Amino acid sequence: MSANWDTSRANPGRVLVTGATGFVGRGVVPALGRAGCEVVRGARSAPARSDSGTVWVGYGEIGPDTRWEGLLDGVGTIVHLAGLAHLPDEMAAGAAATFHRVNVEGTARLAEAAVRARVRRFILVSSALVHGPTSPGRPFTEADAPRPATPYARSKLDSELRLVEIARGTGMDWVILRPPLVYGPGARGNFGRLIRLVRAGVPLPLGNATAPRNFVGIDNLADAVARCVTYAAAISETFLVADAESTSSAGLIHLIAAALGRRVWTPRVPVDFLRSAARLAGRERDFKRLFDPLEIESRRMRAVLDWAPPVTLAEGVRRAVAGSQN
Repeated sequence: MSANWDTSRANPGRVLVTGATGFVGRGVVPALGRAGCEVVRGARSAPARSDSGTVWVGYGEIGPDTRWEGLLDGVGTIVHLAGLAHLPDEMAAGAAATFHRVNVEGTARLAEAAVRARVRRFILVSSALVHGPTSPGRPFTEADAPRPATPYARSKLDSELRLVEIARGTGMDWVILRPPLVYGPGARGNFGRLIRLVRAGVPLPLGNATAPRNFVGIDNLADAVARCVTYAAAISETFLVADAESTSSAGLIHLIAAALGRRVWTPRVPVDFLRSAARLAGRERDFKRLFDPLEIESRRMRAVLDWAPPVTLAEGVRRAVAGSQN
């Protein structure tokens, strides 16, 4: 560990990162290393070969039956990233039980094991969607009551509540982070789809998709996680975390095009027409993700933890595009 910790910082001990091989985990692990942390990488199974000095643990499937005994020995902090997020809409609508088993019961099982192992801090990466899919004409803040609208969002909120309940009175600190859509090299979902469409040069009828939205680059989210691991002031706090700048779906498309060095045509097709077409095609949720506002305010985290996103939105998109496969 670094020798120059001041009183605002805490010694996290060994830091276990669950979901270390996932998209977010691949950004968080090196960020923790840069912060001077000793990282234990957690995944369903440990790789057969790894770099010298790299420590792995394999825990199998995340859920109510995961066996954590012996895997948390010597761990001072847990960063819990593992969970279920990406399901097609037609599957996600009927997958409430699956989301609950993995995200809620899986988190609870780990939190209970962490208490028994005397882990000092548990950091849960949740989702800004616990507040709802659409912001109310202004950015969401931590003071806004949660209104999850999907099985996924409900499972993330319930996992938060279970963590706080389990940790209460035990001496284990908790921190919850609520990011919006995370983008970066290799991102799946809508962001990766937009890169492919812009690269293909097809017209995108999204010129009217100008509602303000916030995103967070993987480098900024990873830096925020590292701050929550190492700073004492993060104890028992819930933070919304996002890039410093907001944009829109149309704005994001043009940032992607600029990063690719391409021109993109975004005709201004009437919104009502696109909404009707999306409804007929059963893609209303995709329409909302593109056209509805989703602003979040991360001012509280900046104030409490003296944090600022280290990477601008434009630079984050440039890095994401450069690191994405053709």
